[in-house]
Amino acid sequence: MTVSRTEPMGDETRNEAYNYRHFGPEYYDFTTFDGPKPGDRTPDFEAVTLDGQTIEWSEFRGKWVVLETGSITCPITDSKVHVMDELQKQFEDVVFVLLYTREAHPGERYDAHDSFEDKLERARTFATEYDVERTVLVDDEEGTVHRKYGGMPNSVHVVNPDGVVVMRGDWNDVRTVKKVLENREENRIYGRDIYRGRPVFLTEKKGATRVLIDAGPRAVWDFVTNAPALALMHLKKEFRGKQSGR
Repeated sequence: MTVSRTEPMGDETRNEAYNYRHFGPEYYDFTTFDGPKPGDRTPDFEAVTLDGQTIEWSEFRGKWVVLETGSITCPITDSKVHVMDELQKQFEDVVFVLLYTREAHPGERYDAHDSFEDKLERARTFATEYDVERTVLVDDEEGTVHRKYGGMPNSVHVVNPDGVVVMRGDWNDVRTVKKVLENREENRIYGRDIYRGRPVFLTEKKGATRVLIDAGPRAVWDFVTNAPALALMHLKKEFRGKQSGR
C-alpha cells in the first residue's frame, strides 16, 4: 500500500509533509478514502472565511450542505467551479461550501503554503480569479480539516440537516450531487464513494494546461514526469471500483 504523505515522515515537520513543494503520487493513496463515510455523522471543525471570521461546521446544522475541496492549482477543481456555482443557484436552500486545501500542483507562482496567512491570501486569489459565488472556507496550514475528510484534491460530501453524510465522492461527481439534491431523502444513503477524477468539459474554465502553467514551470514538470504513475493509480482505482460494484 502506498504510504500517505499527509503525515510527518523522518525529519519532515507535519506542515512540510502536508504542503509538499513537488507533486508526486506518493502524497496520495487511491486505495483508501478516509473520513466520514456515507451514514456517518460529520466531525465538527473550525475554519476561517475569506474575510477572516472563524466559523464552526455545526453552524450549518439543520440545513443540507455540499462540502467540496479544492485549490487554485487543481485542474479538476478548475472545471467544477462554475458548474458548482450554477448548481447553487438551482438549490438555493442548500449551503454550498468549498474548503480551500493545500496546493494540488504547487509551482513557482502558486507555491506550497508556508503559513495560514499565505493560505488565506491564496484562497482569496482563487475566489477573485474565478469569481466564486459559494462560501469559501480556509483550513489551517497543516490541513487538519482536509485530512479529516479524506485529503483528496477535489472530493465532495453531501450532508443532511442532521449532519449525516448521505453521499460522498473521492472526486466530485457533479451529476451525482445534482441527483442527490433533486431527490433529497434524509434517511437515504448513497453507498458508492469511488468516482472517476475527470474534469467537466462543457463549462467555463482555464483547462488543465493553463492551470499548471499559471502555477509555474515546476508544476508543469512535476505533472509531466509523474503522469504515467498517476494514470496507473487512476486505472487501479477504477478497477477496484468495478470489482466492488461501486
